[in-house]
Amino acid sequence: MNPFTSRIGFWSAVIATIFGLGYIVALLLSLAGMLTGAWATAYQLAPSIVLAWSYMVLMACVFDAAPSERKVFATIGLGFALMYSVMNSIVYFTELTVVIPRVLNNDAAGLDVLLFEPGRFLFAVNGLAYGFMSIAALFAAFVFGKSGFEGRVRWAMVAHGIIGPFIVGAVLWAPLTYIGALWIITFPVMGILLAMFFRRGEAIQVTPGSKQIGARKVASARA
Repeated sequence: MNPFTSRIGFWSAVIATIFGLGYIVALLLSLAGMLTGAWATAYQLAPSIVLAWSYMVLMACVFDAAPSERKVFATIGLGFALMYSVMNSIVYFTELTVVIPRVLNNDAAGLDVLLFEPGRFLFAVNGLAYGFMSIAALFAAFVFGKSGFEGRVRWAMVAHGIIGPFIVGAVLWAPLTYIGALWIITFPVMGILLAMFFRRGEAIQVTPGSKQIGARKVASARA
């Protein structure tokens, strides 16, 4: 593996995991009633914006580390990660710099549509974005081999990926939130395993003969 990919992949995974845990802690404190109102939203969204940026970088490193015959999965994953990052950057930056300061100053008139609450516009965008985040992990999972340590990375990413439809569906039907909430387990596990993978700096496994098989298929298609 390219040493720059290894280092950047490791640190982006570490940063994404730390700030993901920051969001989880703020969420749990809010659910416990220890954080309330606009401050509860601020403490949840502040780490989440860094999470969005670092996750995009992490998926770029997965793309760079992917063997050529599996590059398509990494490309699709990176595409969904980019959409997630851009959408949530807009949501969180708007909330942190426009909405929350005005709410704290009791000057929220005309901001109803931008409030970060169920049934509001930006809340729906946020749900869709996190669905894209999970889908990115689901596709990128197939970059990794099925056995050994890579197998554990692969299945952690699959586990995180399959909750994506439930996160999006929760925007329309709230009970699905209970399934989507598994994010607080699947994401840290995935992040830690990816950090360990990039720390090792080993090339991704390639199934013996897969390149030759792929080449024969291309040749047959051209013929």
